[in-house]
Amino acid sequence: MPYRRGIALGVGVSLLLHGALIYLWRHVQPPAPPDTAPRVESIAVWIRPLAAKPPPPPVEVVKPKREAKPVSKPKPAAAREAPASSPQAITVVPASPATPAASPDTFRQESPATPKFDMEAAKRTARTMAGERDPSKVGTAVGQIPDKPLQTESQLARDIAQGKRGDCRSAYSGAGLLAPVLMLLDKKDSGCKW
Repeated sequence: MPYRRGIALGVGVSLLLHGALIYLWRHVQPPAPPDTAPRVESIAVWIRPLAAKPPPPPVEVVKPKREAKPVSKPKPAAAREAPASSPQAITVVPASPATPAASPDTFRQESPATPKFDMEAAKRTARTMAGERDPSKVGTAVGQIPDKPLQTESQLARDIAQGKRGDCRSAYSGAGLLAPVLMLLDKKDSGCKW
């Protein structure tokens, strides 16, 4: 039994020490460490609105004076007056004869002062400008790169020409005695053509 008393005594001492440490930890504050960091002070900036300018003085609107226009007399009617015997009859006067519809050639009358478009001069100018470099690229780094030559074939035409099967008599001419073996190793329809 003395063994159990030693364990009970050890547990009691441990509880007392833990209780004392917890009490000291809660009630005793450690001293504050000295502040060695640089102090940062904040500055508050207030933006005030600009003082409102007084409104400009009102502009006086001057109305123009109306001048009296002379009253024009009504123009006489083009219709003839009805005879006195029938006051309610209406007489219709035929209009002036209709002008014939203008043909397209009527408007094409050229006078010597009318400038004429010269198609050949336009083509010559376009041909000379086609060979010149782009003026917006002159003096820049992009302007130093030469232009690509004009292509006469499309990409599809070049691919078809490259895909053409070669002649078997000249395809393996550099292989020497191994030429028949290489011909046999080629797949059907992908090798040379006899």
